Amino acid sequence: MRREPVGVVAIISPWNFPIATPAWKIAPALAYGNAVVWKPANLTPASAVMLAEIIARQDIPKGVFNLVAGPGREVGQRLVESALVDAIGFTGSVPVGRGIAAAATANMTKLQMEMGSKNPMLIMEDADLDLAVAHAANAAFGGTGQKCTAASRLIVHEAVHDAFVERLVAAARAPKVGHALDQGRQIGPVVSEGQLQQNLDYIRIGQEEGAELLCGGDRLERATPGHYMAPAVLAGTRNDMRINREEMFAPIICVIRAGSYDEALAIANDRAFGLTAGIMTRSLARASHFRANMRAGCVMVNLPAAGTDYHVPFGGRGASSFGPREQGRYAAEFYTTVKTAYVAAGVPE
Repeated sequence: MRREPVGVVAIISPWNFPIATPAWKIAPALAYGNAVVWKPANLTPASAVMLAEIIARQDIPKGVFNLVAGPGREVGQRLVESALVDAIGFTGSVPVGRGIAAAATANMTKLQMEMGSKNPMLIMEDADLDLAVAHAANAAFGGTGQKCTAASRLIVHEAVHDAFVERLVAAARAPKVGHALDQGRQIGPVVSEGQLQQNLDYIRIGQEEGAELLCGGDRLERATPGHYMAPAVLAGTRNDMRINREEMFAPIICVIRAGSYDEALAIANDRAFGLTAGIMTRSLARASHFRANMRAGCVMVNLPAAGTDYHVPFGGRGASSFGPREQGRYAAEFYTTVKTAYVAAGVPE
């Protein structure tokens, strides 16, 4: 048995991690001997060009690595429909992923797709509340909430609900929002005006559905041009609300009250996605049960739900992922194909 390069790999990457995500796709693709055609997100072309220049300076044969830029509906569509492409690695939204899967079917192209999420974090009655608040704020507001691993659904045990929410609101009001490179700023701008407007729409939708806005959720004006938003906490939410069903990509926390661990776990598992999930608890038995019964590709115990390491497999379940895991040794499952050889010994001369 041997592994061989899969062939030509099309890589389509998102704007939220414009260097990290393509890097962890391009590196194994090239290392395993494939040719790469990379189409970056339209919102982040400059970083793509810089990364491409770095790669081009290496000892790689001409034509093995290629950067193509342009609208997804034109350039991206040509890539995914091409019979010359042997595999497609994609990170982005569920609707775009579904379109890629449909287009790739005609050529039976190998797929690896990382898509949407709606990640829960459980706060149990025995949790260290200060640590839970710190990790929840990190998981929800880090990167302005623009992470597929961000945890926007906080499912809080009723015994500590009020105390936790009070501290959470204080934590949400504390970060300074502004230019990301200014010293003392913890939260930078939203990526675009369209994204900011979508965030504000979700605040309105949540309130219309019955949620209570405890803080934030408004547009901020700063000296540096940009699309700034105050981190928001919505309480009194239900799991059937749109704000708890749809990926928002926003610095918004939605708090759901639960009467028990079993109820909290059931709420957490009631979603179309399954990327990451976390729990804050002092109980080893409960943590072990959560690891075994939470339907997610990555589970975190007493850690922020938004943190992952590159040396281990990354991916989810349900609508979050399709195809083999990426990163770590599991990258070989996608970027190579297995050949099994049967050889009969020849007649000795």
